[in-house]
Amino acid sequence: MIATIPIVGWIVSSFVLHGVGLTLPNGLQGVYELETPDGGGGLESDEWTSPDDVLASLAHDGIDRVYWLRLERLGQVPVWVVKPGPFELERVYDAQSGERLDPLPEEVLRAVADEHLVDTRAGEIHEGAEFNRYYTVDRVPAVAVRMEGDQPSEVVFSLASGRVLRRTDQLAEWFHRAYRSVHVWQWGDALGAFTALLYGLVGVALVLVGLGYTLWWLRRDARRRWTDAVRPARRVHGRLAPIAGFLLATQMLVGAYLWFNLGLIEPRFRGQGSFEAEWSGGISTSESLPAPSAVLEAVSHALGAGDDVVRYEWRAVADRRFALAYPDPHRDGVLLDLSNGTVLDRLTPQLAARAGAAVVNGEATDAGVESTEYWMDFNARVPTYRFRFSDPDDTDVHVSQVTGEVVQRRPGIWRAFGPFLAYHTFGFTGNPWFDTVLLTVLQLSILV
Repeated sequence: MIATIPIVGWIVSSFVLHGVGLTLPNGLQGVYELETPDGGGGLESDEWTSPDDVLASLAHDGIDRVYWLRLERLGQVPVWVVKPGPFELERVYDAQSGERLDPLPEEVLRAVADEHLVDTRAGEIHEGAEFNRYYTVDRVPAVAVRMEGDQPSEVVFSLASGRVLRRTDQLAEWFHRAYRSVHVWQWGDALGAFTALLYGLVGVALVLVGLGYTLWWLRRDARRRWTDAVRPARRVHGRLAPIAGFLLATQMLVGAYLWFNLGLIEPRFRGQGSFEAEWSGGISTSESLPAPSAVLEAVSHALGAGDDVVRYEWRAVADRRFALAYPDPHRDGVLLDLSNGTVLDRLTPQLAARAGAAVVNGEATDAGVESTEYWMDFNARVPTYRFRFSDPDDTDVHVSQVTGEVVQRRPGIWRAFGPFLAYHTFGFTGNPWFDTVLLTVLQLSILV
């Protein structure tokens, strides 16, 4: 009887969470209308530190190469943002004084938040830490900002650079809390202890199913002697109980497998097992890069009339150097090949493969296929090339067609996860309403 309590809790909570998930206006991912900041002008000012000045300063600090660097405004403060390595936290320098600003002060982060969502402003703000699949640190130092206005939400910004780590509206935030506390019994950060509790309850449920099958088997002779006087409900139970037991037991096992991936090995599940610690390439701090004014002159014909550039970025792909000019920080910029001054629509698959190979522990085993992948930085799906790599986790790597940035990593365990998740949620058809009705019928049947 005690063992039925967590079972009923799981079934009822899954019913509620699945129903809530259908009504989430922004989804669990947090898709919102982002503000396009005013250009502001002046990013090409000769009075500010140049790319070469920034690189020389980094060389003085003992850094011999960087993954990329960019010039933009955080709030109204012109800054240089430097990515020392593909998996490291960014560094931020004041573009006028050269002073290092990270971790960013609250007034800068509040200004960044004020300019983030359309018709929405920053309210309460507090520091915390977030797991993020793009970094090797266990938790990224961050601030959570309660956004007030037309798009009420919580947006989490990195303290290092103001990068958005998560957007969550109030309903999705409630979903996450309910999922952790009611469905997977995770009431704190002691992952091992709470996972042991969860798996212990799963084990109890499996014991209950085993006892049920034992009882069903021991009563087989009695069922053969049933007469018409036996109640129909008992007859239905005798026939359907083994099916319900099978569904319940397999759901428990699948649920334990899913949590193993989403909890115990989450960093590897998210693709961190394919990180190449000894990454190659990058921009040497002894190099010379063109100034923003030179980049603007080279790409001006490719910009729209009246477009202001709100971000400049310099990247390396193998032995080639590229610059990007962004009229909108939430969309791909204009790509300039610095070797010949040519504006490109995108990187070739061969260049994208080399960009991926520089930061992936393995080699691409195919020529890649065109795809799209959701990118939190742009709050949208971006065009990518998808390559299968020969790393230990057999990872599919999505590389941006424009920047060469690795947007997503999906290891073999992620791909194997899909069919099990479909069974766990009965998401067989892709039609959310049909699948929800199917799952609801299953849940009600097992409760009965």
